[in-house]
Amino acid sequence: MVVYDLDACCWYPEMYMLWGGGGPFKQDGTEPNNVLTDCSGTKVRLLSDVAWSWAEAHRRMKAGQPITVGVASRSDEPSWARECLRKFFISPGVTMMDVVTEERCEIYKGSKRGHFAALQKKTSIPYNRMAFFDDDMSNIRDVGGLGVHCFYTPDGVTRELFEKGLKAIGAEAK
Repeated sequence: MVVYDLDACCWYPEMYMLWGGGGPFKQDGTEPNNVLTDCSGTKVRLLSDVAWSWAEAHRRMKAGQPITVGVASRSDEPSWARECLRKFFISPGVTMMDVVTEERCEIYKGSKRGHFAALQKKTSIPYNRMAFFDDDMSNIRDVGGLGVHCFYTPDGVTRELFEKGLKAIGAEAK
């Protein structure tokens, strides 16, 4: 299982930075790696190779590889985060939400350990078969204590980090 944090890991700015604006978000196109604009005109962009990594996970899922995608986020505005997941395209006609599904979105306040406990219960995937991408070292340390393979993403999820995550969980590139 590949698990993403959202704010400052998948996109920027973070949802709390949009207070005074926020949803509804307008799509500035429906091409992969599109940009969203909040109601005050602030642009929200995917970071680094995020669109590629989600598209690659989706491609592998469609090819029958045993990959599942989840979200573990303490976003201050869960409804906005879900809207962004529905509006960011990662490949033609495919949004982030198409890949993760609502069921595997753990977006609420609280410990990331709680997010992971919920994901583990829903999927039955053991912690040592999960790769987690986050921009916050305290979350990395906390979740790493569960046995999850954690990857620090100060500039977003890069292709290199994503591939390291897949290798760590035994889902190398094919």
